Amino acid sequence: MIERAVVYDLYEDKKNQAIDGRKVSAMPLALASAGEKICIVKFESGRGMCLRLSSMGLNVGSEIEIIKKGFQGPLLIEAGDTRLAIGAGMAHKIIVMPV
Repeated sequence: MIERAVVYDLYEDKKNQAIDGRKVSAMPLALASAGEKICIVKFESGRGMCLRLSSMGLNVGSEIEIIKKGFQGPLLIEAGDTRLAIGAGMAHKIIVMPV
């Protein structure tokens, strides 16, 4: 029997949240701009990537800041005191919302 990881889904609760009087919807991490503080709401990936991100300290509900964003290359993010480089493919599978 295969065990499955439990992933909490905050995406359904916060699809169209109002922040400062404007509606803000969830988006992939790759679409966020540099200097923006965001919160992870969902991983749209398999179990392996979820476990890999969790081992790096990125979990659903974590607040991160984008330090540097290239055109096609990796994103440099800061989660707590840790800086990480996330590839563009992986960044498209991480759903975030502005804080």
